[in-house]
Amino acid sequence: MIRIDIDPTQSVRLRGDLSIVADSRLALQALLMELRENPGDRSSLEAEFEAVKAEAWREIQQIQPQMSYLDVMREVLPRDAFVVEEISQVGFTAWYGFPVYEPGKLVTGGYQGNLGHGFQTGIGVKIANPDSTVVSIAGDGGFMYGVQELATAVQYKVGLITLIFNNNAFGNVRRDQIEFYEGRVFGSELINPDFVTLAESFGARAHRVNSPAELGDRLQGALEESKRGPVVLEIPCETGSEASAFRLLQPANYGR
Repeated sequence: MIRIDIDPTQSVRLRGDLSIVADSRLALQALLMELRENPGDRSSLEAEFEAVKAEAWREIQQIQPQMSYLDVMREVLPRDAFVVEEISQVGFTAWYGFPVYEPGKLVTGGYQGNLGHGFQTGIGVKIANPDSTVVSIAGDGGFMYGVQELATAVQYKVGLITLIFNNNAFGNVRRDQIEFYEGRVFGSELINPDFVTLAESFGARAHRVNSPAELGDRLQGALEESKRGPVVLEIPCETGSEASAFRLLQPANYGR
């Protein structure tokens, strides 16, 4: 693997067999010119690529329980649905684990996203695309940053479907504290409301989903319910039970 990055400090995150410090546009132009002049006699790499993709997908499927829920979402949602991720265990997993078939359908802040942006962004995406299915996936910590906007969604009948993965924690912070600070957990475990009752108190429709097997029917029902306004699905997750999405996002940090 050849990594091309204009910032030399970034090469430690995803180590390639060869690292080139350069503007990617200029580097690729130079490489393409070299290939045109020296095409070689190499056979098709299609079979090799397919094998690599299959192996990568097997590794991705180990990120549980997030992938089990994302697999159900992909099965139920229309191909052109918008999915708005949040800084969360499931949000990070969606970066590489949720297949997207059209440009712009996975709405993400990437590494520049701030905790708490997802739910409100989802409302905006739905208002901008009223005839499309829009789903917000959030953790409990991030959702609580903008929970008051449920009132806005109910008032204006914004048919956003929100999945709250509730692990009663700032999951990334808690995991980092355990892994990098000798297990000293401070300020990262949360006391949460009953999200179903809370959403209903705003006038939204809400349900609790206890497993990936339950999500299919609930999500299918939410597609119909969202025609009349916002729908909230709370998914309880045991604190600390989710596999780290960063094992694949930042493999160098995990000894890979």
